[in-house]
Amino acid sequence: MLQSGVESKVMRGFVLGFFVFATSFTVAGGNTGMVLTFRGTVTAEISGERRPLQQGDHIFVNDRIVTGDKSFVVLQFMDGARVSLLANSAMVIEKYLYNETEQDAATLRLEAGGLRVVAGAMAKSNPGGYKVRTPVALMVVRGSKFAVMLCGNQICTEDETQN
Repeated sequence: MLQSGVESKVMRGFVLGFFVFATSFTVAGGNTGMVLTFRGTVTAEISGERRPLQQGDHIFVNDRIVTGDKSFVVLQFMDGARVSLLANSAMVIEKYLYNETEQDAATLRLEAGGLRVVAGAMAKSNPGGYKVRTPVALMVVRGSKFAVMLCGNQICTEDETQN
């Protein structure tokens, strides 16, 4: 059955619109990175649901990553950044947008424990767009490597966490 020119244009518009919508949804709801390596108990929590994380598993915006006692996880983000979450830590991926533009942005919220970051390409495309929130401070990342440790309600040195 042949379609008229109008029906054909409508169908092409529908298919194109659906493709654009599906692509946007995938980008907005897609993974931000993956588990590179881990040890012990590591979970991701979102909307009350908890899933264990293993090597190769994807991580997403709004995931709350939690490490147990004597555990750690190394996450690799889409821009190549690596975040190591130390034992007994909790971090939320509040925001992550990476398109290799000046609008690139990431916000991680450290709720407990500590993390180490080796910045990726986002540090070059938008140096001020990478942020780490804690209960006591907001840090804008401008370097290539840094660590943040929480001791109760204050930021402390790594030596202080070992006492």
